[in-house]
Formats: sequence, C-alpha cells, structure tokens
Amino acid sequence: MDKVFPPSVLRPVAAPALLQDALLDGTSVAASQERCLAVHKLTPDQVARPCVLTSVELQDHREPIADLLALSQGEVQRLFELLAEQDYVVMLADPDGVALSFRSTELVLDACTNVGVLPGSIWAEDKQGTNGVALCIQERRALSVVMQDHFASSLAGVSCTVAPVFGAAGQLAGVLNVTTLRGSDRATQALVRQVVTASARRIENQFFDRRNAGHTILRLSRHGDFCDAAAESRIAVDPCGRVLDATPLAQRILVPNGESLIGLSLSEIQGLDRWAKTPDCGDVAFHLPNGSKHFFRFEQPRVRSSQQRATTPARVAVPLDATQPTAEEIVGNDPVVRDAMSVARRLIAHRVPVFLQGETGTGKSALARALHMDAGGAPDKFIAINCAAITAELIESELFGYRPGAFTGAARQGSRGRLLEADGGTLFLDEIGDMPVALQTRLLQVLSDGEFTPVGATRPVQVRFALIAASLHDVAEQVREGRFREDLYFRLAGATVCLPALRHRDDRRQLIERAVKVAAQRVGRPAPLVDEDAMQALMSHNWPGNLRELHHAIRFAVAMDTDGKIDITELPPPLGRKPGSPAPGAQPGGKRAAIEQALNRCNWNVSEAAISLGISRATLHRHLHEFGIHRPA
Repeated sequence: MDKVFPPSVLRPVAAPALLQDALLDGTSVAASQERCLAVHKLTPDQVARPCVLTSVELQDHREPIADLLALSQGEVQRLFELLAEQDYVVMLADPDGVALSFRSTELVLDACTNVGVLPGSIWAEDKQGTNGVALCIQERRALSVVMQDHFASSLAGVSCTVAPVFGAAGQLAGVLNVTTLRGSDRATQALVRQVVTASARRIENQFFDRRNAGHTILRLSRHGDFCDAAAESRIAVDPCGRVLDATPLAQRILVPNGESLIGLSLSEIQGLDRWAKTPDCGDVAFHLPNGSKHFFRFEQPRVRSSQQRATTPARVAVPLDATQPTAEEIVGNDPVVRDAMSVARRLIAHRVPVFLQGETGTGKSALARALHMDAGGAPDKFIAINCAAITAELIESELFGYRPGAFTGAARQGSRGRLLEADGGTLFLDEIGDMPVALQTRLLQVLSDGEFTPVGATRPVQVRFALIAASLHDVAEQVREGRFREDLYFRLAGATVCLPALRHRDDRRQLIERAVKVAAQRVGRPAPLVDEDAMQALMSHNWPGNLRELHHAIRFAVAMDTDGKIDITELPPPLGRKPGSPAPGAQPGGKRAAIEQALNRCNWNVSEAAISLGISRATLHRHLHEFGIHRPA
C-alpha cells in the first residue's frame, strides 16, 4: 500500500536519537496500517469523519480523570501559547482516545472542523485508522504521525505528535497531542516531539505529586538544580521505605531488568541504599550502571486538604471552573425554581437536608455548590461523592472511613472517610438513588444521631454537616419498589428542589441570551447577536442534555462566529448546517475575512482584535502583511 512508510524510506534527521525514533515510528505506522486493512477492514478513502460526543457524553468521559484535567490546564495552555503561531491545536485525550481538553485559535477552527479535530472527537484506530492518539494508546510512547502516514485520505494534510501521560502504577491516564494542518515533515515533528514529551512529563509528575501528597516522595533528576520537572521522575515510599508508586521513567532507570519497583524496599534498589540509611543527607548523586549521573531529592509528606486529595471516579468533586453554569444561569427567570432556591438556601443554613431532582445536565451539581457557598461554606469543605460511580463494596469505606488493618487491602494509615472530611461543611451525594439499602440505614443514623462508627473502629465519632442529595431518577418510585428506604426519603423529600428540563422552561430565550453573553465574556469578546433563524433552532431543540448541552452549543457558536452575529450555519450539529454542507469560513479567503471582520468589529484596535481571534498581536501583524490588509484611511 503506498501509504505505508517502511523504515528504509524515512527521511533521516541529524541527531541519532531522533533518527532512531523516526525509524521506530515508521515501523509502528506500518504495523498500524496493516491492522487497519486486515483487522479493522478499513479503506483509506472511506474512513468516516470522527464521531463527536454530545456534551452529556463528554462529561461522562471527563469525570474519571477530572483531577488530571484540572492539573494539566496550565501546562496545556503554555504548550498552546508556544505552538499557536504555527497553527497547532493542542488536545489532551483520555485512554479511550476521546479529546477532552482542547485549545485552538479561531483562525484554524474552521479547518479543524473540516477534518473532525474537535472537542469530544474520538480517535480510536478501529474507526479512524492510523493516527497519533490511537498509536500512542497502542505503543504507550511519544511518537509522530506525519501527513500521509495517516491511514485516512482525509487526514493526509495533517501531522500530529503525541506523548503519553501515566497515572498510578504506570497506567495510561491520558494522551497529550498537538496537531497542525500545515505541511510538515519528520524532522520538524521530531523537534516538536521533544517539546510535547517535556510537557507530558511535567503533567505526569504534577499528577504523581497530587496522588502521593501524603507520602515521602523521591525525585530523580538528570540535573542537580532540580529546576525542570520535565527532566525528573518520581517514586513514593511508605514510612518503612517501601515503594508505593513510581513513574514509568523511574521504573526504567532504577530497575532496567523489568522487575516492578512497587513493593521493593529502598535498600534493595542499587544506589538508593545510602539514602535509605541516612534519609537526612540531602541531595544524593547516583551513577547508573551505564555511567550517567542522576540526582535524588526527597520531600516529606504534606498535610493535604480535602481539595488536594487524589480523586477516584467516585470522589470527583464538582470542579469550580468556567465550564459550569452559575446559580443565576441555572435559576434564570423561572419563578418556581427561584422560590425553591430561596427555600433551599434557608434550609442549608440550618443544616436541614435538601434534595435536588432533575434530568442530567439541569445543573444539580453546580446548584449544590452554589448553595454551599451561599451559606458561607469554605471551598474545600464542599465534599462530593457520586454514589453511581463506585462499587457497593467500596462505598461504605469511602463514606465512613476505616481504621488501619480493617480489611484486606486497607491502607496502612487507614482513611478518615468523606463524612469526616465534610464535618463543618457540606456533603453532596449525587445519584443517591444508587446507594445500597444497607448504607442508607447507616446514613439515616448519622442524620438522626450526628455520629457514626468507622469500619474497624469500636467507638463512634461525632460529625456535623449539611447534606445535599441529588438524583435524576424518580426516588419515590424506588421507595414503592423497595429499593430506597422510605424513612430516609421522607427526611430528604420535605425539602425538594425540582429543576425542570430546559425544554419545559418558559425562560429559554433569556437563558440562551445569557449563555451567549457569558460565553463571549469568557473569551474576552463582545457578545454577538443571534439571528432569528438561529434563535428558532435553539428554542425548538429538545435539549436532552439540558443546560450543560446548551452552554456547550453556545460556546461552539461563539467560537465559530466571525462577524458579531450568530447564524444557523454557526450552530453545532444537529442544530446548525446539514451534514455535508461546507463549514463556515471554509471558502477561499476565510482566514482573511475573519481577520478583516475582527478588525472592523474592534474599530481597528489590533490588540483587541488579536485577543478576539485567540492569537498574539505579533501573529496578527504577520497575517496583515501576508494578506496585504491595510488600515482604511
């Protein structure tokens, strides 16, 4: 097949290490393309556009790695700012190949739309053929897929470079990807790969530090000044000096024979026995068997707040970020919701449980946090747990905590549990209808007596918190079916706030207008107008994802807008243009038109126009020179 690039025809690059990487990439690409033909039964000219998840589905993928996404934002933004002038898009994908974090300039967004490089796009090999994200998931290493290396003919003009981000015990946690639609070559992407790999390593080490903040951490670096986290690896040890976790790089450096580091004592690892004997000796130089020198530095455990704890899927706290609607955006002008909100505020202030009911995406989680903050609660005292995202076997220890040695596999130091973490604050139990009946009994006892006994303990502990519960299911029906305790339901149902579905709200137009204003403010732009056809499409849509789906759609439309007026072609599918119709701005001169419209909109204030376009002032001046655009007399 003419798209396969065997190692013998790869363009060599100067550095031997980069040449070796290029040869390895060629072998991996060839193997992937063979799988596409033989296993996945794909053909290059018939690969469909990537499937793009709805906002509701996207949130389901974001929740399991919410902590990683939050930690990576700073580094992703720095990487984007470094490469944006070369029209690169930066994405962080999950282990399923779903693009979750996405950075792009407005000028390249149209071109990205044409090839399906969008937030929520899925880059699985069996659907999209050979591509960087899929190959990184398969190979678990940094690599590049350059232009015709892609299996799909539609991606022949795209080049992407990727690097893995690893989590606990060396499991793949995400894929950092940069993509350009400009022409490129292997030599250029080999250099880009070094930058992307460094960013991935910084994210990985930061993620490691967050997960293991309660343990001693040994930092291993090639440089004695420890100035760049990209040159470091990590291991975490317990008080007895036994390894609890390690980054893959530390694993390769310290145990090159492939034996697992986890479970080993420091005294069993060549070069670390000195540190194990005298842990207060400061930084230690260590010579590897191959003669290279590394340095070690240890950091003692840090006391962590509940906000700083590493989260599991069930522990994901509702993130306080700009992607969530505020309480005002949720309540809107609906008098029923406003009255219910007023009652809920008074109840929370007096530690009376509140029950939020509504479909997915109606804003239950965001409203729960808003109620907590309105009552004067500290941000780190809002403790959220999703009862549907944790097994029945683990939810008891998650909620009530346990003493050391309480059960097989229990952490040596035990666990306080989420109830104690919420003491003096608010506990938010999302999807409480999925809580096992036996634990409903224990929760009812806590609400009645203000105390509970941790797993493995003999004495009760006292606790005081406000409780907010939520469910998208009909809990009253679950009571009738015997799947939810009636007495617990009545403790909650007396203070129920029902959040109506967006399709049933009379204030939809005001909510849409407010969403446009907020979306524009978040990117530093004046709020565009919405023409009547687009407004009718928004008003008549069924909105199965409710407010969450609405805000995602509006942010998409604001990003696509170039003239200060959103029309129907700038709404995301299925609201906007019909499938197969050309993307807005895809016509020749689309970039020039976008620049001219931004300048006119900003009265030729170049700095303001650059901000609205998502590029630097220098880049905008370069485009003005390229297109021969001059300020009018």
